[in-house]
Amino acid sequence: MLAVAGWRTLLSGGLGATGLICAVAAAYLATLAVSALFSRRNESHAPTFEARSTVVVLVPAYNEAGLIERCIASLRAQSYPQDRYEIVVVADNCTDDTAVLAERAGAAVMRRDEPDARGKGRALRWAMDQLLARDTPPDAIAVVDADSVAEPTMLAKLVRCFEDGADAVQGEYLVLPDPASARDDLRAAAFLLFHRVRFAGRLTLRLPCSLVGNGMLLSRRLLQEHPWGAFSKTEDLEYSIALRLAGVGPVFARGAIVRGPIAASGPAAQAQRARWEGGRLQLARTELPRLVHEIVVRRRWSMLDAVLDLATPPLGLLGAVALAGTILSGAAWLLGFVPAWSLGPWLGSLGATAGFVLIGLRAADAPRSLYRALLGAPAFALRKVLGTVAIVRASTHDVWIRTERPGESV
Repeated sequence: MLAVAGWRTLLSGGLGATGLICAVAAAYLATLAVSALFSRRNESHAPTFEARSTVVVLVPAYNEAGLIERCIASLRAQSYPQDRYEIVVVADNCTDDTAVLAERAGAAVMRRDEPDARGKGRALRWAMDQLLARDTPPDAIAVVDADSVAEPTMLAKLVRCFEDGADAVQGEYLVLPDPASARDDLRAAAFLLFHRVRFAGRLTLRLPCSLVGNGMLLSRRLLQEHPWGAFSKTEDLEYSIALRLAGVGPVFARGAIVRGPIAASGPAAQAQRARWEGGRLQLARTELPRLVHEIVVRRRWSMLDAVLDLATPPLGLLGAVALAGTILSGAAWLLGFVPAWSLGPWLGSLGATAGFVLIGLRAADAPRSLYRALLGAPAFALRKVLGTVAIVRASTHDVWIRTERPGESV
């Protein structure tokens, strides 16, 4: 009897503790969604204002001949005064006509030929060093991916935040709709919840956001004091953490929108998610101890939100774990193996996760199609769980792989 009682105590304690961890992460997201309800598009950051800053819009590109002209066209159509910004494409180890097409479209081109040092992070550092070494360097450098389309007010809204005092600014990176794909809505909802709701919620709470590598702006002073040194698969998050440790908090510029395509096929989409989330897991393993050390040893309580944000798992995985934990603990309670309190944290995590999604879509002014897309969320979450092995595997090595673009063959 004592052995059985001990086993049940261990089971109830384990379920309760893991449920509490899951509930904290879900409650954090739900808090951001509620906070985002109070956030409005930053109308004070109007697209037309007396521009003072000179900006280079840096476009890192590797074999983007099919999309580079579209990107440059959107950048040339910016509402920001054209005499105050320049478009520079970094043709990074390209073997196609990216450089020629970029020049034809009206951009300056920097050709980089270092096949043993590939990757966006290394291309950015190489180009930034040369831009900052000019006789008259720009006041700031913005970064836009070569496969993306920037809305006309993107640059003006980024610069306005910069001129208000932010040395690192992140705009909204959303999904570029693909009429040929019926599954875009669920991915679009995920992007909206991450890049608008989470960041808008943090802005309302006066917390820094993370850089996402596309639609971001960095001041000359920042890059001189903290040169770009992030070369992992998730170079944007790596640099964000380095900035937070240095006392610099990136600011979210809501309404500074750039849109990019998602992966074209199932395998490509899975590889893309494995790269992003595997890279995030790798950084969590290496950087969480450093952040915790700053809190515990140096009493830097401002790092608490960075720890919580980095430790929070992807939404699909969090939802799947919350649902599985609720079912498992509920069954254990019905069978009399555990007390009712073991079920409480799991119910809380499941409710908070659902609240984040529903409240977040409302806060983001999401169209009805994204609510309808939630019907496919269970299957999406299941794919997340099944893809966890690939994510963990991707977190153990640091090989850069170009994501397949829509319209390209598998």
